[in-house]
Amino acid sequence: MNYIKQLTYFFNKATADTGLTPTHSSLFMALFQLWNQARFTKSIQIVRDEAMRLSKINSKATYHKAMAYLHKNGYIDYQPSYNPFKGSAISFFPDRIVTTDTRNEPVQNLSTRTINEPYNKQYSNHIINNNMITQSRDKKNERDEKKSSQVVTVLSKSKKEKDSGQKEKGVPPQRLQVEEFFISQKSTLIEANRFINHYTANGWLVGGKSPMKDWKASAKNWISNSINFNHHANNTKSNRSQQLSTTTNKNYFEPL
Repeated sequence: MNYIKQLTYFFNKATADTGLTPTHSSLFMALFQLWNQARFTKSIQIVRDEAMRLSKINSKATYHKAMAYLHKNGYIDYQPSYNPFKGSAISFFPDRIVTTDTRNEPVQNLSTRTINEPYNKQYSNHIINNNMITQSRDKKNERDEKKSSQVVTVLSKSKKEKDSGQKEKGVPPQRLQVEEFFISQKSTLIEANRFINHYTANGWLVGGKSPMKDWKASAKNWISNSINFNHHANNTKSNRSQQLSTTTNKNYFEPL
C-alpha cells in the first residue's frame, strides 16, 4: 500500500476539519506508525499504553476523548476491547474506498515544488524578499566599489597634478641650469653648489616637509639670504684678542 496517499488523504481531511487539535493529530500519527509496523494490514490491534506513549498523551481521559473524536469524524474505526489480554481493533478511513486509481486521489497542496516548477504564491514572497535583500546588498557593494574607485581616482589625479606641477617647474633642475641662474642673479658658483647639495640631500623639500614647486623662487631666496648672511659676517667684529705684533730684531738703544 502506498502510505503517502494515506497521509495525503489525512492531511487534506485534517485541513478542512476545524475541530482537529494537535492532540488528535498526535494520536493519529501514533496509530499510523503502529499500522506501518503491522505492514498496513486491514485492521490492527493496539495496546493503550503503547499508543499513549507514542502520542505523548499522559491522561487516559484525554486519550479516550481523542480516540472518540477520530472515530466519530471518520479518521479511524475504533472497536474497543474490554479484555486486558486482547487489544482494541483499529481500521483506518472506514468511509473511504481504498483504490489505486490516481484519478480519485485527493490533490495535496504541496508547500514545496519540483525542479523547473514555477514558483507558487505560498512561498514566492520569501523568494522575492530574499531577492530584494540580495539586490540591495549588491547595490550597496556596487556603491562602495564606486566610491572607492572615485577616491582612488581623486588621489591619483592629485598625485599626477603634483608631479606634473613639479615637472613644469623643472624640479629637480639640472646642475648647469642652477649655475647659470645663480650667475645671472650675480651670485657665485659656490652658492649654486651649496643650494644644489642642500636640496638634493633633503629630497627637494621646502622646510623638510613640502615638495618644492619652483626652484627658481627658492634659489632667489637662497641668494638673498646668503647676501644678508655674508654682509652680517663681514660687519661683525671678532671678540677674540689679537696677538701683539712684535719683531725679534729690536734695537733697545733707540729712544722710545
